[in-house]
Amino acid sequence: MARRAIQCGFVSATVLALTVAGTAFAGGYDGAYSGQITLTRGDQSLCGKSPISTTKQVVNGQFALVYDTAHNVGVNLQVQPDGSFSGTQTYQAGRTTAIVKASGRIAANVLEAEVEGYACARSYHLTKG
Repeated sequence: MARRAIQCGFVSATVLALTVAGTAFAGGYDGAYSGQITLTRGDQSLCGKSPISTTKQVVNGQFALVYDTAHNVGVNLQVQPDGSFSGTQTYQAGRTTAIVKASGRIAANVLEAEVEGYACARSYHLTKG
């Protein structure tokens, strides 16, 4: 019984250590990233003007990228230890249920991302400053 308690304690401590380490590592990408969003697919009359200046704040390795500012459609993202991130979100485009996809990477203080949905696609190029 004592051996089982020691094993459970070891497993609990290991899980806690990995969770804390993962949170600390993801936080290594925290900060303000500023730069341009460029329309790569779609018409500006429907998708909005391009390019657009923006600043994104990464906090505890988490942030959001906006696809459609008029309808508040975006994707919440979690930065992985290697700097990559990806996610999806469903939304309504008129009568059609559509999916917005976001993916990218943070490397050398640069956040590069692609966000695409039903009618538009955007490219983010932001620098930590």
